[in-house]
Amino acid sequence: MGLPWLESLGGIAHAAEVGKEPRRLLLVCLPLGIYREAFVPKKSGSDYELTDYLAPLKDLRDHFTVISGLEHLGVGGGHAAQARIFTGIPSAERNRRSLDQHVAATLGRRTRFDTLTLSAGANDFSWTDSGSMAPPEKNAIDAFTKLFVEEGSANKEKVLREIGRGKSILDHVFDEAREMQNRLSKRDQEKLEEYFESVRATEKRLVKSEEWMHSPKPKIDARSPKSFAPDEIISNLRTVCDLSHLAIKTDSTRVITFGYFRQDTVAVPGVNIGYHNLSHHGQEGGNIAQLKRIESAFFAELKTLLTNLKETREGDATLLDRTTILVTSNLGNGSSHSNKDLPVLLAGGRFQHGEHLAFEPSTVPLSNLFVSVLHQLGLEDQSFGTSTGPLKGLGIG
Repeated sequence: MGLPWLESLGGIAHAAEVGKEPRRLLLVCLPLGIYREAFVPKKSGSDYELTDYLAPLKDLRDHFTVISGLEHLGVGGGHAAQARIFTGIPSAERNRRSLDQHVAATLGRRTRFDTLTLSAGANDFSWTDSGSMAPPEKNAIDAFTKLFVEEGSANKEKVLREIGRGKSILDHVFDEAREMQNRLSKRDQEKLEEYFESVRATEKRLVKSEEWMHSPKPKIDARSPKSFAPDEIISNLRTVCDLSHLAIKTDSTRVITFGYFRQDTVAVPGVNIGYHNLSHHGQEGGNIAQLKRIESAFFAELKTLLTNLKETREGDATLLDRTTILVTSNLGNGSSHSNKDLPVLLAGGRFQHGEHLAFEPSTVPLSNLFVSVLHQLGLEDQSFGTSTGPLKGLGIG
C-alpha cells in the first residue's frame, strides 16, 4: 500500500451520538424530474387539495410533507446536477460527501452494512469525502445475496484471511509512515495526517467486517428477485422498494439511496415513447399523458413501500416512524432542464407532517432541509452544503 500524492479527506466526527432508538434514512432521486402540475398542490398549508400523484397517498397524508421552491444554490447544468442532488456542492467546486454517506458515518456503525445504494436504472447520487462516487448495486440478485445469503464456510475463511492480511498491511503502513513524518514539510505532514485518518477509517471497516462475518445473516421468508430487465422499469422499481423494506426490516442497514430512471422505452401500458423524450414534453398533451403514466407508477410503488413500513412495527413504533424518506429530483422542470424549484416529498420519521410548505423560489437552499433531516436523525450538524440553517416551518415531534 503506497502513500498518497494527493490529499485524502478523513471522516467527520459528530458532536453527538444517536440515541438507542433506531433511525433510518432513505433517499430517492427521479433524475428526469416530476411533472409539477400533477405533483405540487396549488395551495400551501394543511388544507391543500391532493394532486394526481398524491391522491394514491391519501391514507398516508399525515405521514408526509410536500415542499416546493427549494433549490441547490450554485448548482446548475441540467442533467449534470443529478450527481449533486444529495451533496448540495456548487457546480464550480469538486463534489464531495453526500447526505447518505454523512449520515452513515454515525448510523452505519450499528449495522452490517453502512449504506446500501440500489439502482432502478440510475444511481450516481452517493459520494465519498474525496469526491468519488459510491458504486450502486445494479443487479437485484447480487443485492439480495449481499443482504441475506450466507457465505459458505470455505469462502468465509478466505474472507477472514484477507481481512487479517489487510489489518497487517495497515499496521506496516503506520510504522513506516511515522518514521518518515519528521522529515516532511508541514504541507506534506498535513497530507500524511489526512492519509492516516483514511487508513484508520479503513481499519475500522475491516474490524467491523470481521465481527459481522461471525454473525448469521437475517432469515427471511422471501424469494430472491429476478435480474433487472432494462425496460421493465416498474418491476425494477418494485424490486428496489422490496429490497429496501427488507433491508430496513432486518436492520441490515439504516441508510439507503436509490434512483429511478430509464433513457429509452419503458414497459408501461400506454407508453410508446422514450422516457427521456417524454420528459421534454413541450406542454404537448399526448406526451404529458404518457409521462404521467410512468411517474404515476412510481407513486404507486412508493405508496406500497410507505404502507409496508407503516404496517411493520418495531418496539413501540413503526418502521415508518423510524425511517425518513426523502424523494426529490435534480430537475424542477424536466422539459426545460431547470434546476430551480425542485420537487420534494418528505415522509416518515418524527417530523410533523400533513402540509405543503411553499417557499419563494431561489431563496431557500434544499440543503436547509438536509440539516433538518440530520437533526431528526439525532445528529447535531449545524450546516450541510450551502445551507443557512434548518428548514423553517418543518417541525420535529
